[in-house]
Amino acid sequence: MMHKVETLRKKYHALQSEKKEMARTIERQELEIAQQEKELKQLRIDNEFLRVAHSIPRNPELVARYKKQVAKMVRDIDRCIKQLNA
Repeated sequence: MMHKVETLRKKYHALQSEKKEMARTIERQELEIAQQEKELKQLRIDNEFLRVAHSIPRNPELVARYKKQVAKMVRDIDRCIKQLNA
């Protein structure tokens, strides 16, 4: 009877150790997943930036026109922000 109790106790402690190790493994993997998700988000942003950058024509006249359009949008946004803050 004592032999069975001791065997069960050893098995219990072994399982407890295994459980702790698995919890540490899960924690490390969750941190790794969070880091990879952050990296994926940044890569998607970079990809979108590159996609847009490569779609801009090399024609200087078109570039100037796009700059004027962007400047107008920025002015419009600034005006809207001022109106919201007023």
